[in-house]
Amino acid sequence: MSRPVMAVMSRSMLAVAAGVALAAPLPLAAQSWKTFTSSRLVTNEDRLGVSVGYGAGVLKLSRGDEGSLYRALFRFDEETADPVAEYGNQHLRVGISIDDHRGRSFRGRSESPSLDLQLGPDVPAAIELDFGAGRADVDLTGIPVSRLELNTGASESVLRIRELNPEPMEEAIITVGAADLRVSGLGNFHTSDIEVNAGLGSVVLELDGRWVENAMLSVDMGLGALEIRVPESLGIRVHRQSRFLSTFDAERLVRNGDVYQSVNWDAADRRVEIDVSAALGSVDIVWIG
Repeated sequence: MSRPVMAVMSRSMLAVAAGVALAAPLPLAAQSWKTFTSSRLVTNEDRLGVSVGYGAGVLKLSRGDEGSLYRALFRFDEETADPVAEYGNQHLRVGISIDDHRGRSFRGRSESPSLDLQLGPDVPAAIELDFGAGRADVDLTGIPVSRLELNTGASESVLRIRELNPEPMEEAIITVGAADLRVSGLGNFHTSDIEVNAGLGSVVLELDGRWVENAMLSVDMGLGALEIRVPESLGIRVHRQSRFLSTFDAERLVRNGDVYQSVNWDAADRRVEIDVSAALGSVDIVWIG
């Protein structure tokens, strides 16, 4: 097993400090913000596992340079948090560990901790993101993603792939709590299996991109609004399973029981089966050029 390239500055468990008064004046707290960088070049890796654990703040993930395995830039308050960057046996674990026993809170502060993570384009990556509260901007364009699992809590999250994923993706599983989520370029994911689970909030799924195979999209909504944006050239068939009270806008779809099929289903080069289960809220199908 390879030795970790960067030592973890603390072993404190990931938690979010809540309801604790600041123990020092704001000027002193402002002076405690630090930056920390961890990186590694590609050696003989043929795959990469990536685990990101992040309680609160701002998270950005994007493509890095050729020859780079990863680069992580942390900004954090050393009074309350520690950066985590561990690598071994072709697995990367990164995040910001927040200790609620140090008597501090982010409440009332003008800054939030941040993590800017870049993954190189040379090694296929299985990515697992666990993100609590804050803002997440995840751009997987140019990263060969073999599997994706995204879990968010109370956050505003954007996930996109602007070009076809160079690596076939085994599956994509997205789970959100009380959050607003926008996913674009689903056709570029290069997978036939996409699952979205949402508890409370607003979810926008854009089915644009280059579909290289037919696919299955499963969406389970609790309370909130779901908008599915569909290119006019794509054929879709929606299986609706409403558990309680939800509205469904089925523009340009032909209904047969609980199944709604686009008029171009038979003629379309690529088709997506959409299984929608919604408890309370709205489900809208929007056609885009």
